[in-house]
Amino acid sequence: MINKNKIRLIFIKLFLIFFFNNIANAAISSFIVIKVNNEIITNLDIKQEYNYLIALNNELKNLDKNSINDLAKNSLIREKIKKNELAKYYEFDGTNDYLNTILERFYLKLNLNNINEFENYLKNFNLSLIDVKKKIEIEVLWNQMIMQKYDKQIDIDKNKLKKKIIDQKMLNDEKIKYELSEIVFQVDSKKKLNDTIDEIKESIASNGFKNTATIYSISDSSKFGGQIGWINEEQLSKLILNEIKKLNTGEITDPINIPEGFLILKLENVKSEKIEINLDEALNNLIKFEKDRQFNQFSAIYFNKIKINSKISEQ
Repeated sequence: MINKNKIRLIFIKLFLIFFFNNIANAAISSFIVIKVNNEIITNLDIKQEYNYLIALNNELKNLDKNSINDLAKNSLIREKIKKNELAKYYEFDGTNDYLNTILERFYLKLNLNNINEFENYLKNFNLSLIDVKKKIEIEVLWNQMIMQKYDKQIDIDKNKLKKKIIDQKMLNDEKIKYELSEIVFQVDSKKKLNDTIDEIKESIASNGFKNTATIYSISDSSKFGGQIGWINEEQLSKLILNEIKKLNTGEITDPINIPEGFLILKLENVKSEKIEINLDEALNNLIKFEKDRQFNQFSAIYFNKIKINSKISEQ
């Protein structure tokens, strides 16, 4: 007959093994990967960001896991830096009216019909609508902050733009439009420039332009694979237009030096069409384009400034 004390001891041993295994597994399942100032990024945060990026960017599914993982890390670093700066001016309460507009853009881009379908879609990636709203809120507040800081510095010379329209015979004439995608990047020194360019070109060759833009570009367009859309040629500077005119469809420019860093453009498509529009309409479109261009420039410059003063360390 088995001794009761022995049975009790066996039970206690099994319990302790089970208990400490669970503790060990819990410790392994979550650990710090990166510190950004006083904020931490864990492996579980990176996994969630990985899922978020895949959920909202179908093109990323063609990338290897390591590339997406690196992208998730960089995305979280940018988010932590932005959130840390925004906390000086705002509270994160999820009440911004513009959030729903952005959410609608996201689910329509995914060919979904409404917010309920979007919420169910997110569940496939272990994400909640609240998770996504929190991330979008950071971008909305960031744009709001940049506008408040730099609104008076956005310089629009309407007479100059009007003259540009007339000089380029934008009215009642054949228009040339370019469908473009972009990669905007920065380097700390001239020494790093060639290495970064080679790295980006290798990534374009192996992963495609869209995926490379998502990984490397600091522009807001990176969320959409660098896609800018159709641009009238009169909206482009002479420098950029000259570079684009050298390209065949599908080709990319050499890096172009711009205020916020360096720009690589891909010519997706080109078309010409005859459109008769009035001067006021043409002027309003050009003003909007110029405001957006200057806004993105100020956003990149401000982010780079606070990033330099941030403490980022991998554990």
